[in-house]
Amino acid sequence: MTRRTNISGPGSIRIDMGLTRSFRVREARSLEFCAEAFNIPNHVDPGNPTTTLSHPSFGRILPAADPRIMQMALKFVF
Repeated sequence: MTRRTNISGPGSIRIDMGLTRSFRVREARSLEFCAEAFNIPNHVDPGNPTTTLSHPSFGRILPAADPRIMQMALKFVF
């Protein structure tokens, strides 16, 4: 007997990375730098297939995860 949620999609590869560095400017002041990267290898992660029998795209994989995203921040702490 099979259940309606028996179909699973392909696996996911996700590698995220973050880097933080603090620089002392004066005695009570510092400058913080932060860089983050999500989905570093820029690998396409497809979603699960459509499992509704009456849907025209039954069995097809349509959604995909976000592409590579990078962000940087600079903060002055006083």
